[in-house]
Amino acid sequence: MDVSTFEDLIDRLGDEPSQWPDDQRLAAEELLASSAEARALLEEARALRVALAAPPVRAPAGLADRIVAAARRLTGEPTASQPEQKIAEDAVERARPGKVLPALLLASLLLPALAASALLTAEPDSEAAVILPVT
Repeated sequence: MDVSTFEDLIDRLGDEPSQWPDDQRLAAEELLASSAEARALLEEARALRVALAAPPVRAPAGLADRIVAAARRLTGEPTASQPEQKIAEDAVERARPGKVLPALLLASLLLPALAASALLTAEPDSEAAVILPVT
């Protein structure tokens, strides 16, 4: 048995050669006696099994809050240090009825006009230029 066959057996049958079929187990034991590489592979497989069987690692308390606060600082959003009432008032002010609908209507009327004028003034070799089929 060579090391690559031994590694394949570990991958398929597990890290306990005593559970392998007799002919493969005997060849594996001979290889283990003579190959440091095979012994290292077996130890790595056992260490991996132990690591996967260990209880899950829990994040420290408050880690999610610290991550969100750091992200808000990077993006300029309000942080938890500001009063929550102020944040809630700002959100209500931004979403106040009477401001959203007119803005949407204005955008729906202006965007097609702006897009058309950009296409008409674009250079022929620019990305904004579009060749329309003649009908």
